[in-house]
Amino acid sequence: MENITEQKPPTIWNKVYTCAFIANFMLAVSLFMVNPLVANYAKLLGADEVMIGILSGLYFGVAFAARPFSGPAIAKLNKKHIMLFAYALGVVVNVGYAISSDIPVFMAARILHGIEFAFVGSLTMTLASESLPAGKMGSGLGLFGIGGATANSIAPSIGMALRSWGERTFGSLQHGYTVVYVVAAAFMLISIIPCVIMPYAKPSREALSKLGAWYKNIFAKEALLPTAVITFMSVSVISYTIYMERYAEVRGIGNIGLFFTVYAVALLASRPICGRLIDKHGAAKVFIPSAILIILSLVIIGFSNSLAMVLLGAAVAAIGLGGSQPTIQTMCLLSVSPIRYGVASNTIYFGIDFGYFLGPVIAGIIINHYGLLSSFRFSDGHAVTFSPLYLTMVMPMLLALIIFIPGLSAYKRNSIKARESQEKPL
Repeated sequence: MENITEQKPPTIWNKVYTCAFIANFMLAVSLFMVNPLVANYAKLLGADEVMIGILSGLYFGVAFAARPFSGPAIAKLNKKHIMLFAYALGVVVNVGYAISSDIPVFMAARILHGIEFAFVGSLTMTLASESLPAGKMGSGLGLFGIGGATANSIAPSIGMALRSWGERTFGSLQHGYTVVYVVAAAFMLISIIPCVIMPYAKPSREALSKLGAWYKNIFAKEALLPTAVITFMSVSVISYTIYMERYAEVRGIGNIGLFFTVYAVALLASRPICGRLIDKHGAAKVFIPSAILIILSLVIIGFSNSLAMVLLGAAVAAIGLGGSQPTIQTMCLLSVSPIRYGVASNTIYFGIDFGYFLGPVIAGIIINHYGLLSSFRFSDGHAVTFSPLYLTMVMPMLLALIIFIPGLSAYKRNSIKARESQEKPL
């Protein structure tokens, strides 16, 4: 049987893409309700700064370790069945968070969450990209990120509001977090609906045979350079999500929920525009200025002492991420023939997972180190504990930029080979 994406419709908003978009949006709401609260919840359970960093990054570390299994499974098995399994696991994960009252149980839930993420991220991207015309890949991936950006604009504030409501209603901060996790589980349950109604046809045996042995579908060597770029990017940008609330507490900045709102609104505005620019002008003209904007945002936040400065940093960061992330995703996918989009998507997430795991661990070490040096203080008396974190995170972004420039020639060669290929997508 031919795959439904073999004859690609000319429009971006076909049924497969739309279902993948909705499922990804619901997933992102659940994720962004939970992840910004992980560090403070781990602290509530008694974790020190290094353990907080480990727990924050564990989710991504487990996902990284699981990708040698999830990538080939996505490439060779029934994608719809895998999607249903992964989204159902998301319900179980958030229920696990809800019942956790100590570090071991919370850690077990984080491990399961990492296994879930090993499948859902690259799977939804694969299904969406397979349904896109090649000439609209940048635009399609730029639009696809709008779901996550929208969720990012509303979910952290919803999570904080639910935590406060639960604390007031049930009399303890622990119960406040439980309410957040239960609602996150409900969003994951709803997200199963578009997974069920998404059209899907099994690939032919001939198409599967072109993929080769299982181990050949773990990663795409053609996408390794852009993946290295997104790895270093991820080390830097994860600090916005994980530590912003605690940074605001240390600096005495109120209403920090506005950071996520401004960040997401700017991301919403920039991603579709940048997606079209990628298709029209190419990767270099979009990525390089976008990376410079992320570096600038880290410097702004590192020296911020007011909400206005933090919000400026949020807007600059979002515009930079809105251009750089879809650029790298497009480069990875267009480096391979369409039949291997799933392998390329898995390769991208190897980099994202490793960067998101490494970032919080490095951050925990930095925070712990500077937190022990009481002499390091601003003139207004606030400790600089979190300020060096954002300034240090400039370094991985500089490395990403350095790797990107010489990697362009290899990408151009690989994309030409991919365009010349007559292989069909799964």
